[in-house]
Amino acid sequence: MKALNKYLISRFAIWLFIVLAGFGAVAILGDFLEMLRFSNRFDLGTGAALGFTLQRLPLILLDFLPFIFLFGTVFCLLRLSQDQELAVIRAAGLSVWQFLTPLLVFTFLIASLIVAILEPIGARSMASFAAKQAEITGIRAKLSFSTGGIWFREQNDQSNYIIRAEKLDPENAAHLQNIEVTLLDESGRFSRHLEARSAHLGSGIFVLQDVKIFTGADLPQTQEQFILPTQLTLASIENSFKPPQTIGLWKLPGYIAQARATGMDVSRHEARFQSLLALPILLLSMVMVAACFSLPTGRTFSTSQTLGFSVLCGFLVFLFNDFIGLMGELNILPSIMASWTPALIALLLSVSYLLTTEDG
Repeated sequence: MKALNKYLISRFAIWLFIVLAGFGAVAILGDFLEMLRFSNRFDLGTGAALGFTLQRLPLILLDFLPFIFLFGTVFCLLRLSQDQELAVIRAAGLSVWQFLTPLLVFTFLIASLIVAILEPIGARSMASFAAKQAEITGIRAKLSFSTGGIWFREQNDQSNYIIRAEKLDPENAAHLQNIEVTLLDESGRFSRHLEARSAHLGSGIFVLQDVKIFTGADLPQTQEQFILPTQLTLASIENSFKPPQTIGLWKLPGYIAQARATGMDVSRHEARFQSLLALPILLLSMVMVAACFSLPTGRTFSTSQTLGFSVLCGFLVFLFNDFIGLMGELNILPSIMASWTPALIALLLSVSYLLTTEDG
């Protein structure tokens, strides 16, 4: 059995590599054309476009993984069937579960390694691309946040100040709560310190409410409103938080905790985290879906029917997974349910189908 398991895993790994190479070539070509258009807008050349594509490639291939394992399983089992190797294995008295088990164990281990090691590397690479893109386009995030709150620095001809807000209003990101403002003069030295109960971002202005003004040793002055000019917009507030794809698996929980403390909606980040945890189960379900149509080849389905049904069912599982995942990102469903349910349903249905067709 050890020799057989090694042989099956080696054949499976070869087909996975072949399919990965095919999807990788398509991904590189498609993304390179997109990055080439981006590079040409800023006169960066072909070399820069290729570099951007290579930075984005790991996470692009991560999105293709369900199809890579689906097609890799189909081609592997079809080849074993055409070479009569599956017939010999069955004739030796082995059940379908005995020769599928090494493929499933291998899939789970590879998926776990991808999630634990390669995905954080891909996220770091995507974050590097996002930083380079922001530098090229000049569109940079003006906000940063930590456990101490949200920080913003404004420096232009009209004003020079640093703002710290305790949190955003969960229902209105333009409304900040518990504000502290340090006003600086033209040389960057301390001028005044403001404390306000809240601030509202309007069109080019911050309107502070219930303000205390500290100028030094004197007692603070109170003012009902205080207006600060700003270049910040609501869109820039929302875009200042990191996209979930640029944060690795191991850093996502800490980022979610910090972002939630500031009042930010972290539904997308929670959905991303849960989908990464559920990825091994999703890939197992793809292997099982492929096995459902590949193993009966010659008895129930022809080769073309096997490919057609496998692609159709794999696409439906992928589409259903994306749809439910989107509902999790929009906070319509809990992120755990949205990320795990499609993979578990597909896995259980495929196991039930094989139990019926193979074991009666």
